[in-house]
Amino acid sequence: MTKATVSLLGCTLVSLLSIALPSVAEAQQVRAQFDDKIHVLQPKPVLQKGRFELAPRFGVSVNDDVYRSFKLGLNANYHLSETFYIGGLFDWFDFGDAIGGVTASYEAIANQTGASADSPVVQWAGGLELGYVPFMGKLSLFNSAIVYYDFAVSVGGMWINAGSVSIPSAAGKPGGTIALSGRFFTNKWIAFTVEVRDLIFMQDLEGVSGALSNVLTFAGGFSFYLPTTFEYTQEFVDSED
Repeated sequence: MTKATVSLLGCTLVSLLSIALPSVAEAQQVRAQFDDKIHVLQPKPVLQKGRFELAPRFGVSVNDDVYRSFKLGLNANYHLSETFYIGGLFDWFDFGDAIGGVTASYEAIANQTGASADSPVVQWAGGLELGYVPFMGKLSLFNSAIVYYDFAVSVGGMWINAGSVSIPSAAGKPGGTIALSGRFFTNKWIAFTVEVRDLIFMQDLEGVSGALSNVLTFAGGFSFYLPTTFEYTQEFVDSED
């Protein structure tokens, strides 16, 4: 190796060190300034574990062009953890002639074809379900308030009392349900809720025995939590770290 090469390598090494050493020193200084500050992690504003939730709601069917249903219902849930809950639910659909009934599409089909379309008509439904909260978060409302929310999916078994447009006599039968719901908390114990729920069951229709049927509804309401207050336990604080 020539003296010129050694000299060149030496100059290069000195240049690299002159660049690297100030950068390391600056990084250590920034880290020291960061460590000297107190960093506050905002806790989750609403805890649900160990609390009961009562959720009245009002909804309407959205998947049937022949018959429009309205429902008044109630969910009663117990939150096993922040992500799992078990609950019971009951929905009442039978309001007589006050609200709900056959649609304009049903009348049009009857006038054009002389035949009557048939569709399932639920009178009431009740059951049990298991819910899971896959994600939660918060959003800024008009840059003036922070709204905490979560979204859940639930599945369960139902007992459904239903007939049809052409066969009005209702009978009870087993069925299932799956639902997607969202909660938007206004404070520690009240939330605005929205829900999309599907009831799935077998129903005798005109000319068809045991037809696979479903009634898809969209509903809105409120959730009320009991007790109305909660405390942050050390276990929860440790889990958030």
